[in-house]
Amino acid sequence: MKTETIEDLYRRKFQIIFKYLISIGCSKENAEDIVQNTFYKAIENMVHLEVRNISAWLFKVSVNQFYDLCRRKQRFPKVHINDQAFIDFFIQEETSEDLLLVKEFQGDIRHLLDELKPSHKNLLLLKYDLGLSYEEISAMLDMKVETIRTTLYRARKEFKQKWREQNERRP
Repeated sequence: MKTETIEDLYRRKFQIIFKYLISIGCSKENAEDIVQNTFYKAIENMVHLEVRNISAWLFKVSVNQFYDLCRRKQRFPKVHINDQAFIDFFIQEETSEDLLLVKEFQGDIRHLLDELKPSHKNLLLLKYDLGLSYEEISAMLDMKVETIRTTLYRARKEFKQKWREQNERRP
């Protein structure tokens, strides 16, 4: 890994990893620190680092640092989603009633995402919150594209099922 490669990688991957950390509940300040520490580790261990997929390594190290931070604080935060990505197509005008409905809708989505398997929740966030392609997710997680497609299909199916169940319970 060369210095110019690290700089280029930093420019390309910082925002993706940063936004993902925020979407799983990390504060902006901690997310920034975690991504910077991850790249620092990559630079520091450049000589010894024998990684097939550096993007996947950066992503995994960043997420693990966040989980370590949560363990130290003994809390795992609720998911924060890019609400607009989920609701843009539902709202035409924003009245106060619409805003209340949106807040309720966002809470429902957060609650359902928290009930999903962690792997399903993570893939849904990467695909629909961050807008990554199957190929980008595949590279980031170091998984086959077909595995991503299949798992996302199952995640969407699980989400839809939980959504139906939740709406059937409502009066």
